[in-house]
Amino acid sequence: MRTLLIAMATLALVATGCRVQASANANLNTGKKAGEDFDDEPPVQGEPEAAGTGEYALVGARHDLTLSPDKRTAVCSCLAVSLGGPADPAFKWSGAAPTIDAETQLVIAVSSEGIACAGAKPESLGASYWGYKQSGDDVIVTIENARNGRPLTGGAIIPKPIGDGQVYVQPASKGVPYGRSLIAGEKSCKVGNPGPARKLGGPAGAQPEEDQDW
Repeated sequence: MRTLLIAMATLALVATGCRVQASANANLNTGKKAGEDFDDEPPVQGEPEAAGTGEYALVGARHDLTLSPDKRTAVCSCLAVSLGGPADPAFKWSGAAPTIDAETQLVIAVSSEGIACAGAKPESLGASYWGYKQSGDDVIVTIENARNGRPLTGGAIIPKPIGDGQVYVQPASKGVPYGRSLIAGEKSCKVGNPGPARKLGGPAGAQPEEDQDW
């Protein structure tokens, strides 16, 4: 009886060893690690990697962007504004400049630093990008008062207006002195639409409502 039990135990160990070896060989041949599940389908060839350097940046606020000091001349009430591509010398990036789709996106940078502003309160922290919205073919950028406990946002990537549409800047509320038009009677400040006209139906990469970044 004892001899029989020993023989059975030996066979069990041999069988286990075979399974382990088979699993190791399978993982070696497929590049999978032990215990890793297999994909149901093979990967699609030619797709860019998620972290690829050539991908377009998404629209939205950019905390790594500031307006160059030599471009801080008011074009709207109490506010300097520049529009263009990431490589424009008006833009200063704390890291590498992003890649955008020049046909459908623009970079905007704003600053109230060093600009006299009669409407600003003494304790004001300056102007900060708040968001954007699309209105017909136009894109309207909203500016708020910078607040304690929240990073001042110096710019963003926004959708490029369609056709002859323009980028406008306006304050978030009546209490914000930054971003009104310098032309009496105009609520919004027109800042342009540089580059070739965007055609209707292009990839927007845009958000239809205000893009808030808290």
